[in-house]
Amino acid sequence: MIARRFHLSGTNPLLVGSLFYWFYWAFVAVYDPFLNVYFSDLGLTALQIGMIASIVPLSSLIWSPFVSAMADRFNKRIQFLQWSMTAWMVMLGIVALPKTFWMLLPLVFLMALARSATSPLSDSMIAGMAVRHGLSFGRMRMWGSAGFALVTIVCGYLWAQVGYSPMFGVAILLALPVIYLSSKLESGPVVNSQARGPILELLRDPGLVTLFVLSFLMGAAMLSTYVFGGIYMASMGGNEFMMGLMFGLSALVEVPVMHFSGNIIDRLTSARTLWLAVIILTISIVGFVFSSTPEGLVVASMVKGVGFGLFAVTLVRLIDERAPDEWKSTAQAISSACLIGLSLLLTSALFGYLFDNWGGRTMYMAATMMAITAVLLMGFAVAKNWFAPRLSET
Repeated sequence: MIARRFHLSGTNPLLVGSLFYWFYWAFVAVYDPFLNVYFSDLGLTALQIGMIASIVPLSSLIWSPFVSAMADRFNKRIQFLQWSMTAWMVMLGIVALPKTFWMLLPLVFLMALARSATSPLSDSMIAGMAVRHGLSFGRMRMWGSAGFALVTIVCGYLWAQVGYSPMFGVAILLALPVIYLSSKLESGPVVNSQARGPILELLRDPGLVTLFVLSFLMGAAMLSTYVFGGIYMASMGGNEFMMGLMFGLSALVEVPVMHFSGNIIDRLTSARTLWLAVIILTISIVGFVFSSTPEGLVVASMVKGVGFGLFAVTLVRLIDERAPDEWKSTAQAISSACLIGLSLLLTSALFGYLFDNWGGRTMYMAATMMAITAVLLMGFAVAKNWFAPRLSET
């Protein structure tokens, strides 16, 4: 029998989830969209930035599933989230100090170790809160996109005026409410060790395996716009403000999409909604291929925001639906490791090489091919009915 115990915060779960996402993504928005441009200003080449980007996901691939599995096994999801957030904040302050590639490389790696499990742990807990309280996960997650959008636009303007020197300090300040709000989340069900199934159950579900492979393909395609988007825009003459608009307006578009994602899922089903999201994301990456001005990249990024708004919500929801209670954080972590770990590890250095030698357009053509593969895979899985509801546990 499964014994269930919940961490009760005594606070409105809709408010807690919304505030957590607002501050989490506002914290990320202060520095993350501008970090590679900051590295470029320090004198790092696109290949070196790609190497950093490929080292970073290695930490996610190794560490995130391990930490999430430990959090699931010992029922310490909140504590592991708080420890990880604190370590991330400390490492961010240290990364601001060195100025050379070889000094930055190990520090960014350690910062990524700290960051890697924060999203899977928080997503699994908040998705579970949504299910238990009959709430829309998308309507909580949309506040993260709103915070990211507004803070990115404001910071894009500020850093263009004053430079990057205050960037890391502002980010550290915004990490503090995230650590506090972590304690207000519901940790979710506790499963007796006798009732715990093996972790290999996750790989016996063709629907979950499809989601993991899809995460890898779309991670490589989407994150090429994130890792190299600012540099690509700079090559077209765009400044920090235009970069802020590119990332900020994309995130702003996600807000209404996430708000209505529940209605779309009810109409199309979760699987078909995810398929639609992948198609829209593919169209946006094609837009990067054919853009020749900073304004064109802003438009393509806004299309990406529509697709990502559906993708982010539906992917978390589908994984939560299919994963057993005792491995929900772990399943989210495997997806996250594929999305921002394995995908970047295997493609970022290659994309950096393509960018350096043949330009951004060729690089985005390669990203488009990966996205088209994801469209075909998801269509095949839907046709095979691999996302049919799981049999109820008795």
